[in-house]
Amino acid sequence: MILASKKKPGGRSRRREKKVTTPLDQAKKLGIRQVVDQYGKPCGDLPEPDLSRDELRRLYEMMVLVRAIDERGWTLQRSGRVEFWIPHCGLEAVHIAATMAFPFEDWIFMGYRHPGTMLLRGAPLVQLFAQYFGRRDEPLKGRRLPTLMGDKRLNIVPMTTQVASYIPHACGAAWAAKIRGDDTRVLTIFGDGSTSRGEFHSAMNFAGVHKPPVVFICENNGWAVSTPTDVQTASVTFAEKGNAYGVRNLRVDGNDALAVYAVTREARELAPREGASLIEAVTYRMGFHTSSDNPDLYRTAEDVAAWEPWDPLNRLRGYLEYRGFWTDDEETALWQRCKDEIQAAIDEAEAMPLPDPESMFDDTFAELTWMLEEQRTALMDDLEGN
Repeated sequence: MILASKKKPGGRSRRREKKVTTPLDQAKKLGIRQVVDQYGKPCGDLPEPDLSRDELRRLYEMMVLVRAIDERGWTLQRSGRVEFWIPHCGLEAVHIAATMAFPFEDWIFMGYRHPGTMLLRGAPLVQLFAQYFGRRDEPLKGRRLPTLMGDKRLNIVPMTTQVASYIPHACGAAWAAKIRGDDTRVLTIFGDGSTSRGEFHSAMNFAGVHKPPVVFICENNGWAVSTPTDVQTASVTFAEKGNAYGVRNLRVDGNDALAVYAVTREARELAPREGASLIEAVTYRMGFHTSSDNPDLYRTAEDVAAWEPWDPLNRLRGYLEYRGFWTDDEETALWQRCKDEIQAAIDEAEAMPLPDPESMFDDTFAELTWMLEEQRTALMDDLEGN
């Protein structure tokens, strides 16, 4: 952020730069829970979670793979091989750590920046790229925009394009589990922009009254597309919105994977007794909102630079090195392995067939309506005429 220039004696001007800070620079003052500091060293706010060496390494390896997917997906879109891209650079810790805190039997309602959720639940990498390329044989049959994924075989409900629309669905699924008396719990992750929608407030009100076993994670990445937080809400935090509905709430450092894991696991464990929790994960979208966006129009380079030292990958790597669980050679080998696996998945996915145009009319109704039948006939006649 550049302050107005002032004249020096003699007429020459000088410019003063104001240091840009982030909420994480004053996390304790703002009630943002952390396990590690900027460099990956334990800071004493939250205790280190009880994760084994292998679990910690898997967490980090998945975050690196997701970062590598984002880098490659961006170039695929810019080269015209992928229709659309929704970047997730800087946001890896929230959804990956939260997913690790929920066992496979639980259900997850995911957002569009959360490929690590699919991978942690067992989706093959080629399945993700088949979805990005819109191929016929991926679970959603090539009908959705890239990165709008899901797979009921993995207990992951596909993301909807309408922000916030799936939050009440997650709440209802958790309520159904409570009525049945089983142990199923539900996780849903959404962006801060979703809190401006009525669906968010309806779900929160229901959750406060009925106390279903659901964990809401609001991924506060600083921007609702191009709308900053202070324009979007008058609340000091997004977490405190839970107070109005009687929902347990807290803030966590969304770039600290260990802290996200710790508070999400605790919320899941408390859910049968205390009901829902609303967790505000404070993070930052380092890249574009989508491949149709230009963030230079609404934020400054200084703001982005202030968040770079809080990169979630660097912090978790710092913690692994602090514990003696990681080396430079392993880092180099990991990045190369991720790139090789991604290239292999791309090669296989691009070779898959595209869906037939007429298949877009399938699966809407049990039996095709006369209106859709007419539309399908018109489409096929038009394609055959060309």
